Amino acid sequence: MDEDVAAPNEVFSLPPHTRQATKAIMLLLFFSFLMFTLPFGAFYGTKYCLEEYLLMSGYATVVWSVLAAVVTVNLIILVYAYIAYHEQEYDDEGNPIQELKQD
Repeated sequence: MDEDVAAPNEVFSLPPHTRQATKAIMLLLFFSFLMFTLPFGAFYGTKYCLEEYLLMSGYATVVWSVLAAVVTVNLIILVYAYIAYHEQEYDDEGNPIQELKQD
């Protein structure tokens, strides 16, 4: 084997700040996708269930469907904020920062 050829993990090694930024962007894109799709599913799914199984119609189905979509959006935001708040922080060299315990 040639010693000039680097290992695959060394060729594509990213700096710590870039890895952290990439993770943040990917998390944001994932939750943006959820924010676009899940409320529609909650709205139309709730509307379908109310009309087909509970035999409701009219204004009441729209109100409950909108409420389901709003609750879905708020849950997505809550989960995103929780994950972002508990994310590990790193220093300039890429080492995890340990929290100081106060007694």
